[in-house]
Amino acid sequence: MNLTRLKTGIWQAELKIPKQLHAVLGKQRFARSTRTKCRREATLVSSPWLAEWQSLIQLAQNDPLAFELAGIVATPHLSSANKWDWFEVLKPSEQACFEGIEWGNGLPLPVHMEAFAAYHYKNHKVRTEARRYILEATRFMPTTRHLRKEAAQRWLFAEEAKPEAQRRAVKTMQKALGYLSEYVAWLQYQGLLDAQLQNPFRQVRFPKALKRPVKYSPMTDLEILAVRTVAQEKGDAELVAYIDIARYTGMRLSEIGALTTESLVTVEGVTCFKVKEDAKTQASSGRVVPVAAKLHELLDLGRLNMAGRSNAVGKRFGRLKRDVLADGQSRTKCFHSIRKFVVTTLEQAGIAEGIAADLVGHEKPNITYNVYSGGSSVQQLTSAITALEQTQSF
Repeated sequence: MNLTRLKTGIWQAELKIPKQLHAVLGKQRFARSTRTKCRREATLVSSPWLAEWQSLIQLAQNDPLAFELAGIVATPHLSSANKWDWFEVLKPSEQACFEGIEWGNGLPLPVHMEAFAAYHYKNHKVRTEARRYILEATRFMPTTRHLRKEAAQRWLFAEEAKPEAQRRAVKTMQKALGYLSEYVAWLQYQGLLDAQLQNPFRQVRFPKALKRPVKYSPMTDLEILAVRTVAQEKGDAELVAYIDIARYTGMRLSEIGALTTESLVTVEGVTCFKVKEDAKTQASSGRVVPVAAKLHELLDLGRLNMAGRSNAVGKRFGRLKRDVLADGQSRTKCFHSIRKFVVTTLEQAGIAEGIAADLVGHEKPNITYNVYSGGSSVQQLTSAITALEQTQSF
């Protein structure tokens, strides 16, 4: 166990969880504020926590299935949760967002945030997103006493009042309120909130001034080449690799960002990428995508590690395309446009829609194929990849 001194001076107790148990325990580490600036006191206070955490880790190692079925991590000491633990682990810049809030005697909205995220979501990115939106909502409804539909509506009106360039899309705010709705329902289920309380995040009105969904346009092969060439000239080998994988597979940015050497599998003698199991949709998850012959030349597959840096790569791509493309300022052109290019190319090459859907991870358009088919063969997917290679000369 480590004692980490936060920028506030408070000591925090931490214990890393073995990597193989992250999914079982729903987190990467145990962490709890000692609420003291004295290291000696912090050591004494945290000793029983260490024993408890080590016990949980040992139990998870011995029988992870029984551990999950028992729901041991679901509600760890919820009734005795320290009401300010969530605040003390925030960065100073994040803490500053809550200055001037009148908390009163109510229970801060994020007090059970960590337990909820660990219980409800296995994906680290989704847990992080849920926490972010709960913290944002806290500025409009600081405690559980403030959970009223008027407060939720005020959150949306505040978004509407932002300059147009800074406003988020309706879909983004719908997702944000979805997380909060699940959080409130979970608090009620756990007996931590009045079950008769009307969930304030349901049936709210979304202002018309919020951004509407943008339909992305496919890039052309020449546009992809132009962006790739500049990235190569700048020495951004990582971005070049992302572009190459995207144009020869149609994979999403986040799917590429999860690729490692462990993602390479051999199916019927063909080397394939195996997409992560928690991809965006059920049709996307766990699918195999044959590796194009050209990618064997462009990439060092023996050292493949896309490092989970998809967000940073996506931003670099966005900045570059704004400088390189004639319509680069348009939001309709982004990294996802390469995926659109792949689908367009497959259609123009005469590839059957069902095969194209299996390759890029879309639901089948035909109900018979969607429900009863076992999916396209590796040979059929390989023929689709070959069609992609034949239409690209760079």
